Amino acid sequence: MFGAAPDKAVAPDKAVAPDKAVEPGKAAEPVAAPAASAEGQGAAVTATPSATVPRAASALPGAEGAAPATDATEMRRDDAILGPGEIPKSTDEVAAEDPLRIGGQLYLRAASSMTDGQRPNAWSFSSPTLLDAYLDARPNERVRAYARTRTTFDPTLPPNGTPAASSLSADQAFPLFSSSSALSTRGPATALDQMWLRFDLKRAVFVTVGRQHVKWGTGKIWNPTDYLHPVPRNPLDLFDARTGSTMLKLHVPWEATGWNFYGFALTENSGTTSTVGQIAGAGRAELVFGPAELGLDAVVRDGAKPRYGADLSFGVGDIDFYGEVALRYGSEIDRVRYDASAPVSLAALATNSNAVIESIFPRYRSFGRKLQTVGGANYSLKYNDNDVLMMGVEYFYNQLGYDDPNAYLGVLLPRSSPLANPASFFYLGRNYVAAFIIANAPYSWNLTTFRLTSLSNLSDNSHVVRFDYGFTLLTHLTFEAFVAGHFGASNGELRGGSDLFKSYGGEVKPRLMDLGVALRVAL
Repeated sequence: MFGAAPDKAVAPDKAVAPDKAVEPGKAAEPVAAPAASAEGQGAAVTATPSATVPRAASALPGAEGAAPATDATEMRRDDAILGPGEIPKSTDEVAAEDPLRIGGQLYLRAASSMTDGQRPNAWSFSSPTLLDAYLDARPNERVRAYARTRTTFDPTLPPNGTPAASSLSADQAFPLFSSSSALSTRGPATALDQMWLRFDLKRAVFVTVGRQHVKWGTGKIWNPTDYLHPVPRNPLDLFDARTGSTMLKLHVPWEATGWNFYGFALTENSGTTSTVGQIAGAGRAELVFGPAELGLDAVVRDGAKPRYGADLSFGVGDIDFYGEVALRYGSEIDRVRYDASAPVSLAALATNSNAVIESIFPRYRSFGRKLQTVGGANYSLKYNDNDVLMMGVEYFYNQLGYDDPNAYLGVLLPRSSPLANPASFFYLGRNYVAAFIIANAPYSWNLTTFRLTSLSNLSDNSHVVRFDYGFTLLTHLTFEAFVAGHFGASNGELRGGSDLFKSYGGEVKPRLMDLGVALRVAL
């Protein structure tokens, strides 16, 4: 939930967007122009024979610098086992002088949140630290290998091995507004973000295999067609800390038309893929029609209903319009409802809380196709020779959301049998609207970025407004700060409060304000 580096005015969906060429591990593939690909700018080191005396000369007795006959015998034996020193080439690609890059980033954060009626000394505090490290190898312009690991640590959390808390705090109930990391204990914990190999076949088919980021859709705040990420992105979080998914991706560009076609074999999902039948398939087409770009995609899996998506973007004058539509089947998704008549007792909560949760928030499934649609517009206002103010609005209709905010807690509370494909934060309501303004390096403040974002859940009348500030202290060091205010209905999604269990000591106070600072350094 911290600001982007101030050297770029990043739109809400571009906060380190996983499939964009923002950093070494996320370079874009060639799009309908494979010959001019930006996929690999380095080239490889090709093994060459060592500078030794020719074997024929080294075998001549008495020759100056001649090697003993036993050395020649050993060389012939090594060649028989390991092959000759000269590596055969399949292409004429030139090797790079420096094919390997090593780097990463260190992200130090501190944040605090206050709830309604809370004294300052009781405000929550967290200090999540993130360290990314990557290896980026480009042996030649047609081959690239990349690996990135992510280590997280939060010293404010309980030590490793500490049992989970029995009570429900606001940060636990509404984790996307928590300033802490996703850890339950302090860590450190390491995750694999990316590890993939990319190459091409005859410069016509571009192959990427391994754990990688692939983002679908055009939405900047809400992105319901982002099917290839297992969890949705927090739109207030300018740094996207989600890890990638393992898959095989085939990309076929049609340069003459500017069209692109993709095929995927998804070897990783929320469960296991220990059989061939558990591997999902996906496809996407990106089509250009004059100033408009249309995307069509689908995901299919054995034993499950397919998911469909479409997105469109086009410009009219200085305004860019965009939208996306996701179509899913309600029979694949567990929903809950709040039953106020369900009996509750302290004894039942203490001895069998799962049964109580299932009783108060029974699950069910609706049937038929369910629609999620996003529409928005961006406008860039040039107010000085080199200064541009970016403004945007976005609306989201979510047929899979809830009209009753009392049901939210039933989605979030743990159950002995987890819900299947439940709704998540920023997708709990039915109707949403957002607006944002970004000023990158305004006037003479060339090292500064300002951003103001407003989100509203119209279904439950809850709102959040956040201001982000970024300043480049040194060339590679950035200072970031933010403040966010929450208002509206106390039990709304963007306030995060609930008094359903108040008489049993389980009240969750609504959130009022969040504060945070951070230091980010590129390594």
